Amino acid sequence: MQLVLLSGAAGTGLARELAGRCELTVVAPTTRDSWADGLKRSPDVDAFLSDPAHEPTYGVARALEELAFGAAWQRAHDDEIALRIMRTELLHADFTMTTAVAALAERRGLPFTLLPLSDDRGEMRYVVTDEESGSRAVHHDEYRAALPVGESPEPQVVALTWSVTDQVVEAVQASEQTTVAVVGSDAVVRHAIDAIAKRVPEARFVDVTEAGVAEVLRAVTTPR
Repeated sequence: MQLVLLSGAAGTGLARELAGRCELTVVAPTTRDSWADGLKRSPDVDAFLSDPAHEPTYGVARALEELAFGAAWQRAHDDEIALRIMRTELLHADFTMTTAVAALAERRGLPFTLLPLSDDRGEMRYVVTDEESGSRAVHHDEYRAALPVGESPEPQVVALTWSVTDQVVEAVQASEQTTVAVVGSDAVVRHAIDAIAKRVPEARFVDVTEAGVAEVLRAVTTPR
């Protein structure tokens, strides 16, 4: 069975459990990506590339904090920084995001295929207004870290050009009943669902946020 799981960091455990039960492709959203300290940051992709057996260490983050450098919402553990360094080098060597992630996934020995949603740079931002700085576009993760009180504005993905990759489209089209299992329902995931649906109108999306392995397999094989 070919199964596509659309998920950010919240689905890492489920992905590893599913990997032995089907031919799994994980699609990770990329609109939380950004460039930070000269490195390509991709938190949802890196959640699947990080080794869950290793206790995270924060040596580089602490050193940056001692220098009063970098935003708190961009704080990363050392393994993430290592992934950022290699990915950035590959991107500078004309790898696409998809091929860079494939190279990292091979080094990590992932038991599933990991695809970034897009090869294009696109960052989800919220327009906020305050008395001190007026209106400004705030990165999704910075906005979520601040957790402002009141109704949230509708986020926008800022990009010159942006589209779902052909590799993601092909994976969805080849999946069981053209069904995508989805973990999460925040703005990043909703945007990813809408973007895939535009490329693959026949795709069906099933929320498996609270599901176990058996429930996921049952959900994607249930006739439409």
